[in-house]
Amino acid sequence: MVPLYPSQPAPSPAERARSVLARSVPVTVATQDSTLHLLDPVCHVHPGGTVSVLLPDRHSLLEELAGGRVAATFEFTDTCPVPLRDPARSLLWIGGTLTALDHATARARALHTMRTDPDERMLDIGHGRTMAVLDPYLVVHSDTEGCHLLETGDFVRARPGPLGRGEDAWLRHLEEEHPEVLQVLAERCVAPLPLGRPRLLGVDRYGLALRFEAPDGDRDVRVPFDRPAETGDDVAERMRALVGPTRGCAPF
Repeated sequence: MVPLYPSQPAPSPAERARSVLARSVPVTVATQDSTLHLLDPVCHVHPGGTVSVLLPDRHSLLEELAGGRVAATFEFTDTCPVPLRDPARSLLWIGGTLTALDHATARARALHTMRTDPDERMLDIGHGRTMAVLDPYLVVHSDTEGCHLLETGDFVRARPGPLGRGEDAWLRHLEEEHPEVLQVLAERCVAPLPLGRPRLLGVDRYGLALRFEAPDGDRDVRVPFDRPAETGDDVAERMRALVGPTRGCAPF
């Protein structure tokens, strides 16, 4: 696959890594004695550099954590929510030491987090889920741009994409309900238009990524925004500018 960002403004590897975590993609948590697969993980990065995750109460991993801090590796598998021939977008590994919190401490941390990042799933603490905190010492992100070993500080300070957890639903909505919008976006590509039907692979603050599935292979191209988008409302405004006033734009 040709890299997506050869000569255009692009999110940094740290930003792309933060976006993976913000999208709640499937993760495998592995320790010396336990392996846990979470399809819709509740993860948050905190200003101090730790990563919180909610774990199901009835799992051997919590028994292991009852003995204290445990070395753990988180492997996030970032796949496109649109059905593609090759849906893989990237992988994110975070290694560190994992500690379980008592429910009172966890709820206090959750309330602080929800002031800036509302997530109703945090209300499950004490009702089937327990919060654990990962203190990371290794962060690695791999995609078509390459494999990047990230400084923990860069990862913590980086901002996820403007749609956050809402990105997957937005991509599915455009794919299923507005194929005409995707065709207009394809016409905005600066590179020669590849063969095949345009599919929406992802969105970040600098633009959109489209995939064309041709008989001889896949081709990914960029449709840049005229200026960066910081919020979901910004993305909607940039989309209206791209598709034109008579075409409309799919709502969130």
